[in-house]
Amino acid sequence: MLFPFIDRNEYHVYIADRALINCMVASGLVALTGFAGQISFGHAAFYGIGAYTSALTVLRLGVPIWLGIILGAVLCCLIGMALSIPSFKVTGFFLSLVTISFGQIVWMTIVNWQSLTGGPYGLLNIPPVSIGGKPLSTIGYYYLMLAIMALLFVVSLRISRSFIGRAFMAMRDDELSASTMGINVRYYKLLAFSLSAIYGGIAGGLYAHLSTFLSPESFVFFESANFVAMAVVGGLRHVLGGIVGGVVVTFLPELLRFKSWETYYLMVSSFIIILIVIRMPSGIAPALENLYKRLVTTISRPSSEGITTNRLGR
Repeated sequence: MLFPFIDRNEYHVYIADRALINCMVASGLVALTGFAGQISFGHAAFYGIGAYTSALTVLRLGVPIWLGIILGAVLCCLIGMALSIPSFKVTGFFLSLVTISFGQIVWMTIVNWQSLTGGPYGLLNIPPVSIGGKPLSTIGYYYLMLAIMALLFVVSLRISRSFIGRAFMAMRDDELSASTMGINVRYYKLLAFSLSAIYGGIAGGLYAHLSTFLSPESFVFFESANFVAMAVVGGLRHVLGGIVGGVVVTFLPELLRFKSWETYYLMVSSFIIILIVIRMPSGIAPALENLYKRLVTTISRPSSEGITTNRLGR
């Protein structure tokens, strides 16, 4: 939370801003894949739709930035609802192919619709978020992203502990059993895709106004795979999984960017991620939670043993 005051390097604060944006998308994937059991390898598409919608509505229509971000999230929600329809019939590997195809369609649309998106040349001069007519600094963006991420986390936490979360988990474990118990599987699939798409749309809108420039390279399939890696590394079935994974996967390559390592740092960071997945298949967040519980148990044990000894002595 105090990162900008600990490290005042502008580039490092910018990476922290990007990490928080990535956390939003990864948290949406945790809700969709980890809780609801619906696989998606096309979330860079929602990220891109949110980014371009917000940027274009602000640039071309002159709407306020906040409204542009909301419009991007709403459009992503509607498209997410449409994308949920194939999940009524296909699951697993086949659903992942559908989402990959969706991501490619969106990316090709961005590249080829030059009159709207700027195509491969990108979209320039996107206005940054301003408060009182003054553009936010990278530190201002950091706290803005932190506040929005905290809000999205609270939403995810509330959903995971509600009847909606229980329906998601029942559907994830066994769709047929869930349907037999009276759960409307199609409705909850639609809800899961919509929620996850909204997270991606909000993150995309914030990214557009943080970078002030958009190009198709930011929304390729590699980005979708990267978001999935964040969710898996953090913990697909843990509400903090997207946040932990987003921070780790975003910062890890930067921590390894030493002099003369320019060729190798991405390869080494990928190798470390593989080791994390092998050693902690449930993710870092559940491992940290288990470690915390063990520490609490270890610390409280001597005091409880002392109380018992005193009682026996009496």
